[in-house]
Amino acid sequence: MELSPKQLQLGKFWRKYLRLTRSGVPTLRGLEIILKEEPSPEFRGIVQSLHDELEDGSLLSEAMEKFPEDFSLSAIEMIRTAEKEGHWDLVVQELADGYLEGTFE
Repeated sequence: MELSPKQLQLGKFWRKYLRLTRSGVPTLRGLEIILKEEPSPEFRGIVQSLHDELEDGSLLSEAMEKFPEDFSLSAIEMIRTAEKEGHWDLVVQELADGYLEGTFE
């Protein structure tokens, strides 16, 4: 099964986010790094919006809800669960793998 450009982009985004945060980089700083390294102007805009929403006090799931064409309901609910229950590494790893395996659209 061939992955769509969106699946590849989101898979790489979550994998990079996971590696940055696992290594101790704070979330906002991690998003700033991803923003600087992201080649797609359109996706940079999304990452910038996520960053700004978090900086203003929103939860990541709330910020993601503003982009339903980019973040599926499954992804938003997984992040919402991580926000409530913890297990960030597991949830973000599942997201990255899910996109890169073609499970998520």
